[in-house]
Amino acid sequence: MRGWWGIVVVIAALRVHDTGADDRSRIDSVPFLGGTAGYAVYRTPALVVSSQGTVLAFCGGRVNDHKDEGDIDIVLRRSVDGGKTWGPLQVLANDGLHPCKCVCPVVLDSGRVLALYVWNKSILSKEDRTTREVYEIHSDDDGLTWSQPRNITAMVSQPDWGWSGTGPCHAIVKQREPHRGRIVVPGRHAVGKGMVSHILYSDDQGATWHLGGSLDRKRSTECTVVELSTGELMLNSRNQRGDEEHRVVAISQDGGATFGPARIDRALVEPRGCQASLLFYGLDPQTGRGQVLFSNPADATQRSNGTLRLSVDDGQTWTRSFRYAPRPAPYFTGYSDIARLPNGDIAVLYERGEFGPSQRKAERYGEIGLTTVSFHELKAAP
Repeated sequence: MRGWWGIVVVIAALRVHDTGADDRSRIDSVPFLGGTAGYAVYRTPALVVSSQGTVLAFCGGRVNDHKDEGDIDIVLRRSVDGGKTWGPLQVLANDGLHPCKCVCPVVLDSGRVLALYVWNKSILSKEDRTTREVYEIHSDDDGLTWSQPRNITAMVSQPDWGWSGTGPCHAIVKQREPHRGRIVVPGRHAVGKGMVSHILYSDDQGATWHLGGSLDRKRSTECTVVELSTGELMLNSRNQRGDEEHRVVAISQDGGATFGPARIDRALVEPRGCQASLLFYGLDPQTGRGQVLFSNPADATQRSNGTLRLSVDDGQTWTRSFRYAPRPAPYFTGYSDIARLPNGDIAVLYERGEFGPSQRKAERYGEIGLTTVSFHELKAAP
């Protein structure tokens, strides 16, 4: 793959809104503003917080328009003050007209920040699709500089898939047995005319990679993974079946090698398919089970009403919800990712904009914003 990696400085609009004077004041900022730094649109956010507390916001910088193919780069901005302000925009992967996208970052126990992404030759239509390639990059200095990309496709792809992807969202490192220390990355691949969710994993800090289990349900696609308090993995997937506006969920008891039967979670509504994000926050003092967070546009008809949900029983039920979108529908909120900040607040990195008068998609993707929510505020929500 041809490519170059470097740093581009962007002067972007930055909005900060604090609702109070203490350290838990809500932050609202714009790390990625469409029409700046040579990118018409920014999409597919992914978010992690480094071992040093730096907020690392990734996404796909789309040079010409909002479309999923074309000139797309992996870009990053860093914040050392919890998301209030942002450093210069860094370009981590760029191969001209051949898109680099679907970035999936994770922070290892060593402090290394590792990210997988996919690449494919530029195409004009679905009929032109060929096998996608998967690449790994990493940083050992808190995201300031990055390694050259390493092609890991042979380890994580089947030759008959044709089309596949990672994330886009953060990956995880298992903190409990079985397979404590395993890196787990959510993914998906083509099966006939549909897609199926799966995971990739590494047991040696990313040196080698393996294919994990897949869901037993076609038309599951972009997915997110979380480790529960039991050590089980929960895979939560976008549902591409047009008659079901709810998420698809499955559990693995063996570290992701296999998954049990997929089920529909009727509490998690989605607008006929959209990416979402899961996060393990901690153990609940009342239930003794995992506090799990979930973000997505909680609307059955359109990508709006961006909502953060809380479960205190490892994702079995969802008892609290808080709208992180600045306005209710019809304000656009799309893909999102979530992370826990050092002060305990929750950071939500998400696509947002206005539904323009023509309802064209290009009008919606105005920016990727970051909003923080106090966990106490979420837990007190209805």
